[in-house]
Amino acid sequence: MAVSTSSYFSNSIIGVPQVGADIDIYESSTSPKYAVGFGFTRADGNKYRYTHFGALSNRGLMVATDVSESGATKIDNVGALAANISKRAGETLNPNAVGSRYMQLVITATSQQFAGGYLAIMTGTGAGFTYRIKGNTATSANNPVTGNIYVDLWDKIAVAIDSNSDIAIAGCGYANLEGSTTTDAVPAGVTITNNSASSYGWITTGGITGVLQDANIGTIGAPVALSTNTTGAVMIVGSGSTTGSDLVVAQVGYLVEAGSSADYSLVYLTLE
Repeated sequence: MAVSTSSYFSNSIIGVPQVGADIDIYESSTSPKYAVGFGFTRADGNKYRYTHFGALSNRGLMVATDVSESGATKIDNVGALAANISKRAGETLNPNAVGSRYMQLVITATSQQFAGGYLAIMTGTGAGFTYRIKGNTATSANNPVTGNIYVDLWDKIAVAIDSNSDIAIAGCGYANLEGSTTTDAVPAGVTITNNSASSYGWITTGGITGVLQDANIGTIGAPVALSTNTTGAVMIVGSGSTTGSDLVVAQVGYLVEAGSSADYSLVYLTLE
């Protein structure tokens, strides 16, 4: 498990950062210096985000959140039954109730596994609402009850959650990053320097940057997508597969200067 309990997240509204030139985009550290996901736009238009890396990652790689470790696919009937509801210490509202900032769910999880992520009600009671996750407890025998966890939300629950509610959880888009693959295919950005597992550093999310190039090389202006052949690389849209599978992976930008296969190309990223 590469999820870090040292990461911290913020729900603040970001304006223009005041630290200016004090930000070193090539710095990598073992402890966080900013909230994960904090970002800024440089004067030339390039955009950057502060991230946590779940695996060793070289510079110039497309990276994405490890889906299997940071999130949970659709889970049916996760709302704890009324007989098992356990009010958190100091709280006046039961979890899962309207106005509460806590959910009690029947899920197997480790401590803070979903911190910074998003919980969507897929079907059943409360369907259509999405909540940002502040943190979660680990599944244990008594916290709150056997087989359950508490999920701490940033915002209040709008519609009560019950045993008919089905959910899915997406991990934070800037935490537990590793080289993008066809499985971990929601790109966060491109690494700027070498990063070790569990380290913190910056990625480029918009503007011009060098990215690993697979064997499918195009001409200037061609759209590029995540490679279906090489982890963390890009390829020209329409060139990676005779079945057209590359047309359904994420397009990330446009080619500025073409490199050689297994080398680096200059790409104008359009992730944000």
